[in-house]
Amino acid sequence: MDSIKKIKRFSKIVSVLSKYGFEEILSRSPLEALTPDFLNTGHTQDIFTQNFNQRIRLALEELGPAYIKFGQLLSNRKDLVPKELILELKKLQDNVPPEPIDIEARLEEEFGIVVRDHFLEIEPMPFAAASISQVYRARLITGDRVILKVKRSNIQQIIESDLALIRDLIFFLEKKYVRLQKLFISEIERSFENSILKELSLVNEYQNIERFRKNFEGSKDVYVPKTYKDYCNNNILCMEFIEGFKITDIEQLRTHGIEPKKIVEKGFDIYLKQLLDDGFFHADPHPGNIFIQPNGQIVFIDFGSMGVLTVTERDLLEDVVINFGLKNTRKIVRSLKKMAIKHYIEDDKQLERDISDIFDYLEYNTVDTIEVQVIIKKFNNILNRNHVLLPEYVYILLRGVALIEGIGQQLDADLNVQKSMRPYAAKLAKEKLYPQNVAKKAIKNLSDLKDLMDDIPEDTLRLIEKLNNDQLALNFKIAEIRLILAIIKTSINKLVLAILTLTFGIGASMLANTKVRPLILDMPLLAWVGYGMSIFTGLSILYYVFRKK
Repeated sequence: MDSIKKIKRFSKIVSVLSKYGFEEILSRSPLEALTPDFLNTGHTQDIFTQNFNQRIRLALEELGPAYIKFGQLLSNRKDLVPKELILELKKLQDNVPPEPIDIEARLEEEFGIVVRDHFLEIEPMPFAAASISQVYRARLITGDRVILKVKRSNIQQIIESDLALIRDLIFFLEKKYVRLQKLFISEIERSFENSILKELSLVNEYQNIERFRKNFEGSKDVYVPKTYKDYCNNNILCMEFIEGFKITDIEQLRTHGIEPKKIVEKGFDIYLKQLLDDGFFHADPHPGNIFIQPNGQIVFIDFGSMGVLTVTERDLLEDVVINFGLKNTRKIVRSLKKMAIKHYIEDDKQLERDISDIFDYLEYNTVDTIEVQVIIKKFNNILNRNHVLLPEYVYILLRGVALIEGIGQQLDADLNVQKSMRPYAAKLAKEKLYPQNVAKKAIKNLSDLKDLMDDIPEDTLRLIEKLNNDQLALNFKIAEIRLILAIIKTSINKLVLAILTLTFGIGASMLANTKVRPLILDMPLLAWVGYGMSIFTGLSILYYVFRKK
């Protein structure tokens, strides 16, 4: 980043911190020596009529978009931020005065077009303005009503400057206060940086809309706004103007003969499909981003930020859901460790007891009194106490579920999310036990085991080499290393054969209860093959065992 721009932005930050009474932060940091006296603008005594948390919010709002969005991110991290500060951060507003933009000139510059040849009209003033972009109503030459989402001038450079300064500040704080490392502030900043840079890209938002459209192709319940590719790039997004009303507008729902309870059920099904089937879900499903059309179709808007799950992440999440249903705390802990980016779990048993507290809450409360918000709060507290940092998608998901529950309870006071999720949990468990899925998982495990077996000799030799070179602060020789490697390899071969024996046996038993043709003696040929392979691999194990005796 250009040094002059960085210094200018730094000067602004120092001025704002001083204005809101945070000189102590500067005085305790090495930044004080770099701060000229004229930047220390001071503040009036009136600022201290605001409490500490209010002053933090006001400072973030004045510092601009990156700081506002970072504050909004922290307002969802109940595992890290005190309750009083969270309440204040939730008031952070992304609405700012519109920037004067000659929208027609911008369109001609971005797309090399003559506006009057493509648009019948464009409203000169935006009807919505946020920190990153502002939105204009327009009508294409075809008569289609559209909105133009236009990125603010120089916003990319401003946010990149802010991100660089936030990184520097976090680096200093973690270096000075070691205990902050267990709060994973730097990991949260990296996640935030990735998120806001994606939100800055209107090409990314265009691609998100098209992916979402493909996922709901043919759906009668969801309508995805059209996009107009000829007028879309990284700075401008052109999409269909949606005629509708907010999902929480009960009066409008009833005016159009739409039953609120049906919308709740439909909306919950749609969100679970995004999560469990697609692995691609709306990251901010608050009422302002979900509209209902007069025909009852649900329309999501604002696709700048989406949650994405890889196949592996979906499998781990499914394992947590299933084991949560089975109340298997040991397997939940194991899955959490696999999911975690970092963790400092000192006592697995204590973590299992903490998770059991959630089970007790579910068991000793009636269905009508169980609240998802309470469960999420308990879960966040568990993560905080055990210093567990999960991937960004988990926190996005928890917030999304809480928002969906909030919408549901506004429309249907009898909504119970836990009860609504039961069919999906049952579906997950059933799919996990499908023979083809069991076989696929077994093959994957065998493949992983084979890779491990292939790597062990090389990794072991590399370790010995490091030990011999005193690179691990150790210097001793292991005699007969080749014999040790041979023993390790033989043991792994036995383990692989044992897994194969079990896999073939289970697979054959499952197939034996089906009528998959061809049949021999009223049993599928594939089942006979499976039993035969199981016997063969079992005998191979016995051969390995008795050959050495």
